[in-house]
Amino acid sequence: MAAANLTATCKGDILTTSFLSPFPKTLIPPKVVSSTIFSFNLPIRAVSSSHSATKTTPSSITSPPPSRRFAADEPRKGADILVEALEREGVTDVFAYPGGASMEIHQALTRSLSITNHLFRHEQGEIFAAEGYARSTGRPGVCIATSGPGATNLVSGLADAMLDSIPLVAVTGQVPRRMIGTDAFQETPIVEVTRSITKHNYLVLDVNDIPRIIKEAFFLATSGRPGPVLVDIPKDIQQQLAIPSWDSQIGLQGYLSRLPQPPKRHFLEQVLRLVSESRCPVLYVGGGCTSASPELRHFVELTGIPVATTLMGLGVFPSSNELSLKMLGMHGTVYANYAIDKSDLLLAFGVRFDDRVTGKLEAFASRANIVHIDIDAAEIGKNKQPHMSICGDVKLALEGMNSLIKETGLDKKLDFSPWIEELDRQKKAHPLSYKEFGEEIPPQYAIQLLAELTSGEAIISTGVGQHQMWAAQYYNFSRPRQWLSSAGLGAMGFGLPAAAGAAVGNPAVTVVDIDGDGSFLMNVQELAMIHIEKLPVKIMVLNNQHLGMVVQWEDRFYKANRARYIPWGS
Repeated sequence: MAAANLTATCKGDILTTSFLSPFPKTLIPPKVVSSTIFSFNLPIRAVSSSHSATKTTPSSITSPPPSRRFAADEPRKGADILVEALEREGVTDVFAYPGGASMEIHQALTRSLSITNHLFRHEQGEIFAAEGYARSTGRPGVCIATSGPGATNLVSGLADAMLDSIPLVAVTGQVPRRMIGTDAFQETPIVEVTRSITKHNYLVLDVNDIPRIIKEAFFLATSGRPGPVLVDIPKDIQQQLAIPSWDSQIGLQGYLSRLPQPPKRHFLEQVLRLVSESRCPVLYVGGGCTSASPELRHFVELTGIPVATTLMGLGVFPSSNELSLKMLGMHGTVYANYAIDKSDLLLAFGVRFDDRVTGKLEAFASRANIVHIDIDAAEIGKNKQPHMSICGDVKLALEGMNSLIKETGLDKKLDFSPWIEELDRQKKAHPLSYKEFGEEIPPQYAIQLLAELTSGEAIISTGVGQHQMWAAQYYNFSRPRQWLSSAGLGAMGFGLPAAAGAAVGNPAVTVVDIDGDGSFLMNVQELAMIHIEKLPVKIMVLNNQHLGMVVQWEDRFYKANRARYIPWGS
């Protein structure tokens, strides 16, 4: 049976997706798809400001308590135990694609009264959607896949969540225990495959362990430095009958003993002493400050220290604030990088000194005393050796320093106005800018216009490439969890499914995927899921008919040699 053909009908300057189907009309949902595509073939000729993003009713229900499908002493399948364990963790939405080794789980999901499954069209799409859900809500995303190719299709998403510290629980089906190691149909040792790209993973060998393992998986995913956890469940475990014990305690003594304690007062006093002695301090903040945004903003109000953010840190401090230096690094502002270079004190909070930020490590902040505060001890000194470090929760550290500043009256003694004036001169001399082309509209302008149309309040997802950096530079983010992008891994195809996941988790908020034509095509099949679920996702495709960043690098480093067999658009 032929698949539906996707077409685009033009309405002014907005393309609205719709489906032409060979199936009987009675099988086709009567309403047009709720997503809107702004497709800009660059250079762009016209953009109307009369189209505003719309909002629809929530697509997922509010979670009731775990449904009482079974009596307390009634045996039930391992798959049902898994689903109730998810319910007990407060899960209301999962992103799951069925297959032979996970069918029992899908059957159990149909018996849940509180969990909605969102059927994406590819496992990579579902895990990117789970990431979009987690990044935008702060709650762990949950995805489910079958064994073999289903599980391996999750690999990019697991690696992405690991690098960007996103709480994720991935459940995979596995062949029956007796067949493990026999090269059975769709058998893949996914625990071994993903060991280095997950925070932890499990192979469930006893049905009675499911309640404890799921409890541990969610705790691991959300505590300390967040990250992905994989739970691999053989099919015979899913089918086995058992009476679950919900009182089992987590058994993570080694992990618990290594979780950082609240920062000690005398360490925070040392940081503030360095602040008081500084003339040119700069805050360098990243994704580790996402949950500490109010405390960070208050710290800046008290101290008057300017703020440069990483790609992952966009929104933790308002980019419109006069003390914002916006993004630093390879794709950052001139004045942010100038400030880092000239600073005498670098307060690095919730960052990892990524190569896209630092460039040559020995030259990065070479004049500054560096204070590094991060929850992950492995990041401290890994790339850049700090002069002082605190392994702990940035939120608690900022709370403690804010209290000390008020207690000592330090806020009334600090004056960095000469430094701020110097940076203001740099802002005026080297603003973010782009070339004008008469009637042709540059992509940067399109993003600025989008920011105006959405009042700067939309959740923005992106793919990876030039459009990603233009969105980071020109949207002006004002709050955390507003910017969703594959930062560490740089995974093309992230934008569309991540936007769909964000729409599931934030049904009352406008969600826009700013994408490039290359990145958009990598998971374009998820338009079908968006259509079926009527998700109000808006899509702006900046279409230059080539991989823009690849071409940019070919021009700069390879004498414009196009290393492709057939040029796009030929």
